[in-house]
Amino acid sequence: MARASTVAAVGITLLFMLEATASGRDTFPTQASAGTPPGWIPTKSIVGDYWVRTPGTVIEDLQITDGDLIIDAPNVTVRRVELRGGRIDNLPGTRCRNGLVIEDTTVTRSARETRDSNQPVIGTGGYTARNVKIDNVPEGFRVGGGSDDGCGPVIIEDTYVRIVPPDVCRDWHGDGIQGYDGPPLTVRNVALKLVEVHDCGGTAPFFYPHSQGNSSVEIDRLLVDGGGYPFRLGMRGSVRNLKIVDNSWGYGPIDVKCAVVTTWDAKIVVLDAQGQPIDLRMQPCNTEDGG
Repeated sequence: MARASTVAAVGITLLFMLEATASGRDTFPTQASAGTPPGWIPTKSIVGDYWVRTPGTVIEDLQITDGDLIIDAPNVTVRRVELRGGRIDNLPGTRCRNGLVIEDTTVTRSARETRDSNQPVIGTGGYTARNVKIDNVPEGFRVGGGSDDGCGPVIIEDTYVRIVPPDVCRDWHGDGIQGYDGPPLTVRNVALKLVEVHDCGGTAPFFYPHSQGNSSVEIDRLLVDGGGYPFRLGMRGSVRNLKIVDNSWGYGPIDVKCAVVTTWDAKIVVLDAQGQPIDLRMQPCNTEDGG
């Protein structure tokens, strides 16, 4: 009887571990899993801009259509918010409003026309984004303001981004995450997809180049799909568990200044039916540009 009880207990433990894995602990975010929770309903809906000017404010369960969420105070939390046709901006003046936390939030397009001049939908620096979904827009995250505007480090984790061509496309340079004067950047468990069409190509799912004032990166679990080069890095830092979708690129899998990368672990993958990577082969760090 004691032996049977022990076996049963072990079985329950294994089942719990499998359920924990299936729940997302060891999986990348997807279009279906990230952002506002299933069944979420806003308590307030507005059209146009929404300003936050009080330090420490918590904004919850808000839907904004064709307007921006403008953060003009430090240490603001944005939770369960949906923006349709707008952006979250914590640099409304000349200094970043650091300490911004954005979680369980979705940013997508509205019925309004999108253009190649559209700004990144989340920025500029000094923020943490957790379980965010950016979908069906021409630009994703901006990581900037590190020297010019006093922006602090950026953390992006457990997040899904899908960037698509704008309706009006003349000179598009779309990215999932782009650094320009970027402070230190940490990326954990993030999936980035860049969709391109004939005569309308973007830049890269991940673009943190040299010679543009960027700082450093720490990357652990990043899935990139699409673009001329899915992963472009010119600055120092460590790269672990980078997954690059096979043949999703126009020119090559990486454009990296490998001499300044301290740790490198990358694989070419295919995606299963649930959007999770299956490793095919190692991808060496074998380039030296990263521009």
